[in-house]
Amino acid sequence: MRWLLLIPFACLVAMGAGLVALGLASVASPAVALTIGGGIERLLDLLFGLAETGVDPAPAAQAAFALVARLGFAIIVAPVVIVAVLAELLRLRSGLAQSGLTGLLAALLPLAMLRLARTPSPLELQIISGLFLVGVVSGFVYWLIAGRGAGGEPKAPALPRS
Repeated sequence: MRWLLLIPFACLVAMGAGLVALGLASVASPAVALTIGGGIERLLDLLFGLAETGVDPAPAAQAAFALVARLGFAIIVAPVVIVAVLAELLRLRSGLAQSGLTGLLAALLPLAMLRLARTPSPLELQIISGLFLVGVVSGFVYWLIAGRGAGGEPKAPALPRS
């Protein structure tokens, strides 16, 4: 029952918390807000500009929305699910470990997808820090719901033989 109901429910709630944390990060950090809001604004300007010049914006829109979906998956969905499965398999019950690992994955997966092979700028470091905190929030919410009992009931210690 745990794998069918509790873990998926906890992951969904944690993903929702991650989206809320991403919204709060965009309010707290101008760099994150510019990345989220500015990117969407530039995308819409580009698409409407293509339409005004008579060019079909559908291929550009499909490519852009596919990238946004992959980044959203890498920031919100994948870190929570990967850490939840690892925690269950390894019986990892530490809230600090689950939150930290989820935060680390939320910060590093988008960088790996974008193939950032150079030292990030200070502005990019601020965005990476925001993504890390989004992952920490997601991991912590998962831990609150299902992570404290990761792996099911602990095994009873073996009784010494006499």
